[in-house]
Formats: sequence, structure tokens, C-alpha cells
Amino acid sequence: MKKLNLRTPKKFNYADETDSIPVRMCFYCVSEGATEESYFRGIRNNKAKLQIKNDVRIEVIEKEKGQETLSHPLQLIHACLVQMGYIDQDGHAIPENKRNELCKWDNYDAEIDRVCVIFDRDYRNLDETIDEIFALCEQYPIEIVISNPNFELWLLMHFPEIQQYSAKMLLENKKNLRHQLFTDVSKDKKYLEILVSRHAEGYAKGNKIKFEKFLPLIPTAIEQAKLYCEDTKRLVHELGTSVGRLLEEIKS
Repeated sequence: MKKLNLRTPKKFNYADETDSIPVRMCFYCVSEGATEESYFRGIRNNKAKLQIKNDVRIEVIEKEKGQETLSHPLQLIHACLVQMGYIDQDGHAIPENKRNELCKWDNYDAEIDRVCVIFDRDYRNLDETIDEIFALCEQYPIEIVISNPNFELWLLMHFPEIQQYSAKMLLENKKNLRHQLFTDVSKDKKYLEILVSRHAEGYAKGNKIKFEKFLPLIPTAIEQAKLYCEDTKRLVHELGTSVGRLLEEIKS
């Protein structure tokens, strides 16, 4: 599997926050693609509106230029461990007394900070590596934030009455082949993408989102996520997402 490199977090301007308040903890968010990255940048940039405390920092870790298409969850986790100073580029463990020196994140504290890898259950061939992914995240301080079937389920949860949709159809998330689902939509689009785009005009899978369309509806999404599975390990097989739980932790 090709090695993925992550960018060192950019300096974010927290000038609108109270400078005298020291950072209590930082959430490092690493995700598959542009949709998730833009969503969590939106969370970071709207901390006051979301009532996220000033002493909580959110870092959205992006991939190096030219590696944007590398998004296998195992690649993301390996790249995180390199940035955190736990392994080298060849995957060899780094001695504990060298980790702080080799960590690429300023002021990262493994005892306090949270590193979250956000990915979709329907990633192709994920079954081949899911056990290794869970084993690594149990060995090292990385948290899995998973959506089954994908992040679009979380986006759909922002809009009321999600239970009007068949749980079976949401989980299967089939393509609109032969226009069997919707006659007026491309046959190449899947069920969840179609539903989200109907609520959030202009939404396109894999692209940056217009976060302002989702921002005021985040409390609705958090509550609706509780109607489905939120347990990380059960999400390997069950419909749901743990993104809502992550946001509750960021806000706590």
C-alpha cells in the first residue's frame, strides 16, 4: 500500500478567542476526503456559534499536495502514527523516549489530546484491513470515527425526520441503476448522495460542502444520530455513525 504523508497543521488564527485561556485539549481530525475536511474546518471556524469552549482547539490535518486521492483508512492511520512520532515511514516502532522529539505536531500531548480518524464503512476492500485498523487504534492513541455506510448518512441527519427513509435502503445505499430509485437523477448516483443533494442544493459527493447549510442543523444531526448505532465496533455491520458522539465530546 502506497505511503501517505500528512501536512503539518497550518497556523490557525485564533485572534477572536480569548488569548489568555490556555488550550485544555486539542482534537486532531484526519479524514478520507474533501467533504469531511471541509465539514470539520467549518466546525473549527464556528466554535463560538457551536458553543465550543475557547480552551478546546480543533486541527484539521490535510494530506500533502498530490496525495489527495490516497484515502484508505489504513493509510490514514499509518500517516497519523508517523506524524505523532510512534512509527517511522517504514512502519517500524519508534522508542518511547524519541517520540516527543519526532512528533510533527506542536504541543501534542498523548495523555490529553484526541486523534480522530474519520472514514466510511463502505470504503472498497475495507474488510481486508478492518481488523488491523482496530488493532492499531487499540495499541496507539487513535480514535476511529466511522459512518456506515458513509459520511453522507451523517449529512442527511441534519435534516428532520430521517426515520421516514427505509433503514435497509440507507444501509444498502444502492446506485440509481436504470433510474429505479429516482427517475429524474443520474443512474450513477447513489441513494444517500441523492437525498443529501435534495436537501442541500449544490451538494456533490467528494467535493467541499457549503458548511453554512449544515451549521444551524447540527443539534438536529446529533439527536438523530442517537436513533441509530453510534458504537464504533458495531458500526462495522450496523447502520449509523459516531460523528455525533465526536461533536458532543468536542463540545463538552
